[in-house]
Amino acid sequence: MKRSELYVKVWAKPMTQLAAELGISDVGLAKACRRHAVPAPPRGYWAKLKAGQKPLQTPLPTPELDVVVHFVTSDPDERARQKVMERKRSEALKAGAAAAVENVAAQFSEHLDDAHPLVKATQRYCDRIPKMIAQYKRRGADAWRLTKEEDRPPSDNHGRYSLLHHGLLNITASLEAMDWVLRFHASIFRGLVTGGMVIARREASTVRVAGRSEGPAIEARFKGETFTIQFSQGYRRVYLDSDELAKKRKEQSWASEYENRPSEKLSFSISGTEYRASKTWQGTQEKLQGQVDEIVRTAFQLVPLQVELRKEREAAAAVAKREEEVRALERRRKEARAEQLKQAFLMMEADERVRRLKEFLAQLEQMADGLRPPYDERAKVWVQVVTKELAARNPMEEILQHCLSVPSWKTWPPDWWPAEPDAHSASDTST
Repeated sequence: MKRSELYVKVWAKPMTQLAAELGISDVGLAKACRRHAVPAPPRGYWAKLKAGQKPLQTPLPTPELDVVVHFVTSDPDERARQKVMERKRSEALKAGAAAAVENVAAQFSEHLDDAHPLVKATQRYCDRIPKMIAQYKRRGADAWRLTKEEDRPPSDNHGRYSLLHHGLLNITASLEAMDWVLRFHASIFRGLVTGGMVIARREASTVRVAGRSEGPAIEARFKGETFTIQFSQGYRRVYLDSDELAKKRKEQSWASEYENRPSEKLSFSISGTEYRASKTWQGTQEKLQGQVDEIVRTAFQLVPLQVELRKEREAAAAVAKREEEVRALERRRKEARAEQLKQAFLMMEADERVRRLKEFLAQLEQMADGLRPPYDERAKVWVQVVTKELAARNPMEEILQHCLSVPSWKTWPPDWWPAEPDAHSASDTST
């Protein structure tokens, strides 16, 4: 549409509504407006208009430049197909998730008495960390060589420790927050196990999958579906006061004026094998603690979602494979037909050479009578032999036989053979 038309439409209705009518996203519409210097209503414009006010409308700059604005719209058939898929997916999720979460409920645990074995193992390891750190520091430069692997403390990452060691949870958090983190996991795991899920640790795989090796992870398994569970605590930059900075620079003259310390922002994620079958919760301890029941229920709802997403992906892959096979067949047909044209030119050239050779042999046969003996007789015999061989092995016919002989084709019909209409097409044509 013209730039002036777009300007009128943008100020006649909200962007989201106009974008839906045009078959594009509101982001795409906004980009088109910016690209062509078409001003759009500011925030609050439609609310003021609805309240009876008359907010000012920004005039269209340089209206004489009334160029055509092009939009990249999606295919209506594809939009319809996506809506059908979304409806089917929603119906499948409702049917699959309702039974799964019917009897599932979870509350935050105040203790770890009956916690999952992975939680208990992580608790015992965390209790040892302060002692391991102290011993490690006392051993100085030779600490790594003198300390057994199981007795080495986890690395300090801005005051947080990553605990994905053998038999432990996949947690990155500070020791100060660890008690709450473990009780949070105990609460989630209790709800998941009650609903039938199995919580287990996957060790690092020695088999490479898709060019990479899978590392260790905490997995939740249910009805053949697998999800990985991960928890991390964020960090923030904290500037030191003068006393802290002076003390720190006595130890290290190059010390920075700030430190990265653990923050209150926490993140818990459940990730499926399918890209969109994942969910992440973020917030403070108080916020995540209040979402325990929601997290457990969502985990079970992700199961039918992952199944449905896999079906869609496999169906899309099958369609893409069929389309690629059709394209490959068409490429082979084009190449084969081009090859037949090349062979036809070779036949034409061979036929021309045969005609010229026959004319030459006829002239030579006439010349033979004028040759001295024994060349006259020899020339006639030679011409007869060549003529007979030419009749037996015509180059043009040999090329034609090569093109038409069955052994020269890998399949029947050959790739260059015209495609026959299917039964549906034939019935349409006959009617």
